Amino acid sequence: MKQPWDDILNADATIDPQKLLDYLEGRLDDKEKHAVEAMLADSPFLDDALEGLGNVKDKQKIAAILQELNHHLRHNAQSRNRRGGTKKLSFPGWLLFATVTIILLAVIGFIIYKMLMTPAA
Repeated sequence: MKQPWDDILNADATIDPQKLLDYLEGRLDDKEKHAVEAMLADSPFLDDALEGLGNVKDKQKIAAILQELNHHLRHNAQSRNRRGGTKKLSFPGWLLFATVTIILLAVIGFIIYKMLMTPAA
């Protein structure tokens, strides 16, 4: 089963990462080049991906970098799943105590006010 983090380049559109590299190096024919440019115009994610690929000086290292990124992404997702996913918000005990105390003081103050304002019969 393919995990959602297996290929970070396919998050936004369906384009082969190798095709992006070929486009960057000018190895595509005019029809394929136009198709890639249309996808880049529609997808800011792909445009950023192409810009990032263009900034890599040694193109042979791209596959290793992509594999390393996918490995770290998979590792982080699996470790987060083992921890229980998301962190639970904890409610501090002192805050609960202070809230209950304030509410009780307000209720007692209201009762005393009503007792003082009610005329004695």
